Amino acid sequence: MKLKYFLFICVLFCINGKAQQLSLEDCIKIGKENQPDFKIQAVKIERKKTEKRSFSSQFLPKIDASVTHAYNFGSSIDPSTNTREPSNIQSDNLSINAQVNLFDFSKWNQTKIQNLSIELEKMEFQIIENQYELLVLDKFMKALAVQEWQLVLTNQLKNAENQLNRISKEVEEGKRPKSDWYDINVIFLQEKNNLEIAKNDEVVKKTELIQLLNQMDLDVQSLTLEQPILLTSSEINTIINDYPTLKKIDLNNEKLSKEYTQLLSNFLPRVSLNYSYGTFYSQKIKSLADTNFSFGNQLKDNKSQYVGVGFSVPIYSRGDNNQLLQLNKIEQNLNNELKLKEEKRLNDLVAIETKKLQLLENLDQSLNEVLKASDQSLSTTEAKYMFDKVDASVYKSAKNQVLQANYNELNNTLDKIYIQYQLQILRGE
Repeated sequence: MKLKYFLFICVLFCINGKAQQLSLEDCIKIGKENQPDFKIQAVKIERKKTEKRSFSSQFLPKIDASVTHAYNFGSSIDPSTNTREPSNIQSDNLSINAQVNLFDFSKWNQTKIQNLSIELEKMEFQIIENQYELLVLDKFMKALAVQEWQLVLTNQLKNAENQLNRISKEVEEGKRPKSDWYDINVIFLQEKNNLEIAKNDEVVKKTELIQLLNQMDLDVQSLTLEQPILLTSSEINTIINDYPTLKKIDLNNEKLSKEYTQLLSNFLPRVSLNYSYGTFYSQKIKSLADTNFSFGNQLKDNKSQYVGVGFSVPIYSRGDNNQLLQLNKIEQNLNNELKLKEEKRLNDLVAIETKKLQLLENLDQSLNEVLKASDQSLSTTEAKYMFDKVDASVYKSAKNQVLQANYNELNNTLDKIYIQYQLQILRGE
């Protein structure tokens, strides 16, 4: 715990201090802390947890109390006089009712379904994480590529500047014609312009990365990205069974299966226990104005209790349950087809990316040989150019060969890193 706290403090220092050096892991961590999508999904998970009810809760009673005040206006025949007379009655009823489900098959799988709903939201959180990490990886690698390429161009510009200074001095001393200075100056200005373009591109790419991380306190000018290390072949797992997208489909299929069983229970009987305790008061009145609440002893004397066991068997539901069962089966079939589609997509993706990685690794040796040969060629060409054995165009061509070789090797290395970490992220690692 202390080590984690120390590392977190170091990251904060790097962000807020002058030294702003970030790794891919730092960028992903910062982004997850600042992006609202993760907070929204966390709230959805909490909502599902709150909706969950335990299996034992279905056996808890439902209790309610009711109070009714009513008037009944009418007339009746008095048998003693055989005449009609008013029969207006004021009544009050008080009762407490309780109902308990002794057994209800429709609630049997409810807790399991709710648990699966929570797991589905958690898996959706992991999928959102993967999608975001892939975006960060893409922006990070593009910004890193421009950063590293800018360093290559800077070294080349220093070489061209040294040559320009040397030729300028020799022209002043009359050892070279003025045209040689024009030639080397063009090369210098072109490389300087290329470096400025690379620097501008670096600012844009790093700004896009910072925007994705939602961390605007980062300074583009002083931000340095660390190149991720290349992984070994043993660290790259290409088995797709544990990919979050597939695990979510499996969880959804399991939930649909439980819901199907739940629907079948609608054809089974239900048993419930009912209890009611109440009392009432009634009194004849002449009109509403005669209303009074002199209950006397009636509320105490008119007590009643009711206990009953209910047993209900579904007989006819207009085909609603059958329709729901059919729809559930269709959803399961659709879910299975979606899984097959996702499996094919992932298998194709992993296969092509693995093949690309293998081809890129095969290029390592040849690219290194080309770079080494280009450096050697530039060294000899510089010596020849120094003694005026070759012109500026040959010297520029040799420099371009080195630049191209550096570019190819850099791209090859970064492409391998991108594929390796892409495969890791897809697995949720």
